Amino acid sequence: VVVALFILSISVITIYNLIISTSVSTFQLEQKYLAKEVASNRIALIHTLEKPLKPINRNGEMIMGGDSWYWVEEIKAGLDQNYYEYEILVRLVDDDNYIYSTKGFLNNE
Repeated sequence: VVVALFILSISVITIYNLIISTSVSTFQLEQKYLAKEVASNRIALIHTLEKPLKPINRNGEMIMGGDSWYWVEEIKAGLDQNYYEYEILVRLVDDDNYIYSTKGFLNNE
């Protein structure tokens, strides 16, 4: 009987840990997806309405998915004078670690 109870308790603990691990992974995946959408919005803006005329650093906040996000944007001269290189970092406002980053090039027209 003691062995059966021991095996049952180990099984319950294992199942509980699996459920907790899955919910944490789902939450982290959702946060990364939302951070990517914030960066995608910034990319759309720097290609259209907020197109830089010179290298510049910008930052700001945006609400997405019910959370406040902080983004940092660095636009610097590329190797070719016809292009700028950009990097966008995104994190939650209350967090110190960036969740998502992306780099790319912008046509300097």
